[in-house]
Amino acid sequence: MEVIKMKVRLAYPDKLVIVEEDRVIMFNGKLIEGELNEVLSYAEGGQGVIPDELKKVAVDIKRVVDVMRMQIGIRGREVEMPVY
Repeated sequence: MEVIKMKVRLAYPDKLVIVEEDRVIMFNGKLIEGELNEVLSYAEGGQGVIPDELKKVAVDIKRVVDVMRMQIGIRGREVEMPVY
């Protein structure tokens, strides 16, 4: 099984968000990090232990990850197929 790795950058007027492998990194004057699975869990149902700053962009991150998965035909959240 091929593992596809991507790096996604989301630019906002006041912050930069980078999704790389299984991490989410935000810089908005300070460095904030979280696990991608936790951010996606929060975006899907409000569950997930992430910093408040990441909660504000969790839905955007989920949308981007979903679009990337659809483009390469991945369904669901396969453990061996992280697509970020």
